[in-house]
Amino acid sequence: MQNFALALHELTTNAVEYRALKGEAGRLSVTWTQLQDENGDKRLSLSWIESGVAVPSENATRRSYGRELIERALAYALQARTEYVLGADGVRCRIELPLA
Repeated sequence: MQNFALALHELTTNAVEYRALKGEAGRLSVTWTQLQDENGDKRLSLSWIESGVAVPSENATRRSYGRELIERALAYALQARTEYVLGADGVRCRIELPLA
């Protein structure tokens, strides 16, 4: 679970330093729910959505430490399914991982 905590820390730090939590116009929505997958196993689904901030287009394809952590390390260490999208006005990240 340390990788999950690091991923949340990265998302938060980047939001404060560069994006939604830096200025007045930005917005952050964090929600979570418990799901059941096709095998009946319980999973946590976390959705992180930043909006109201301009993300430079050159950052959309950049492979940052946080993005690598979310897309690769969580999948490897926790069998997580992830989605990380830098859009024109913010970030959408979804992390889904097993609870058991």
